[in-house]
This record gives sequence, structure tokens and C-alpha cells, in this order.
Amino acid sequence: MLRSILAIIASYIAMFVLFMAIFAGLYVALGSERVFQTDSYLVSSLWLTLTLLASFCVSVFGGWLCVLISKSLRTGEVFAVVVLVIFSVSCVVDLRSKNPDAPNVRAGEVGFQDGIRLAVTPVWLHIVNPIVAGLGAFVGARIRRRNGSAETA
Repeated sequence: MLRSILAIIASYIAMFVLFMAIFAGLYVALGSERVFQTDSYLVSSLWLTLTLLASFCVSVFGGWLCVLISKSLRTGEVFAVVVLVIFSVSCVVDLRSKNPDAPNVRAGEVGFQDGIRLAVTPVWLHIVNPIVAGLGAFVGARIRRRNGSAETA
């Protein structure tokens, strides 16, 4: 039981660190001109695509890591539910904290922290992203189960 709890915590921390590193790297590599639409804080289609792709891939890694550490497919499945719930809560909090009347005009380059704080994302992303992340974690757990010898209970 303790091993399963530690596997979930360690996998989520690893997933979070990897997720932030990838997003910071992508933001720097693309620059704010390609992350956002012209003169705006509305995120670009490129950024939305990369967000969903990175979210899925990092979640696959997290699910795989969880089963690797716990040696239990069931723990990997619980991890997928945990990821779904945490991402859902995070998206609801993010939606509630956004000010729809905030200025949306962007002039020039914007640093990573300011860009993420001021970014305006479509509402559908807040619905789709938790599902993508949860499915990614589930797929990662299944990959580890198929390639490894994790127990089912």
C-alpha cells in the first residue's frame, strides 16, 4: 500500500517537473510571437496543439513510471484517475481565476511567467486537457503492463 502511494506521488511529481520543463522550453524555442496570436494574449493553434500533445506524452510517461515503481497495474489505473481529477480541478480553478475583462493587447515579446499568467485559452481546452492527460496516464500504465510484468492487483 505504501509503495503504491509513493509511486503515485513520485510519478505525479516527475510528470509535473517534466511538463513544466517542456512548456518552458517550448515557450523559449517558439517565442511569444508564435505562442500567441498577433498582438494578443490569445494562444495560437500551434500552442494549443503542442499543449495537448505534450500533456498526453508526459501523462503516458507518468502512468508508465507509476506502474514501474509500484509494480501494479491497478495503481497505474488509480494514478490515471488521480491525474484526471487533479487536472480537472486545476482547469476549473484556472477558469474561475481568469478575468474576461482583462486587457488582451500584447506588445512585443513577453517572458514565460507573464505569458502563462496572461494567456487566454479557449474554454474547450479546459475540458479536453484533463481527459487527454487522464487517457495518457492510463495508456502509459497499460504500456508498462504489456512490456513489463506488473501485477494486476
